[in-house]
Amino acid sequence: MTSVSNQNLNTSSIQQSQPQPQPVVDAEMVKKVAAVEIKPSNVQKESQITQDVVAKAATQIQNFVQEMGRNLSFTVDETTGYNVVRVINPETNEVIRQLPSEELLKIARSMEQLNNVLVNQKA
Repeated sequence: MTSVSNQNLNTSSIQQSQPQPQPVVDAEMVKKVAAVEIKPSNVQKESQITQDVVAKAATQIQNFVQEMGRNLSFTVDETTGYNVVRVINPETNEVIRQLPSEELLKIARSMEQLNNVLVNQKA
């Protein structure tokens, strides 16, 4: 037991003898950091590029599908923000297929309304 205590004492005396690093404030470093130009984010620009690419692809797909005797409708659901694609028979204007389905959109809208209610109750 005595040897363990001596080791603990020796370790603590070593730790105390080592100098603790002190933060150094260098005026030159502060000057460099202060001179760094903060550039505005280009998120809006990148988002616009993505939207343009999607719109161009949608037009190309729509042209291809029209050659097959069908129409495509690309919309954005106002409540959920989901992109909705409908394949429509041009002669009857009947919706042949919709992605996401109307049922899924109803569920997503219900979830959005439920989320709004929960947020209002917390406030």
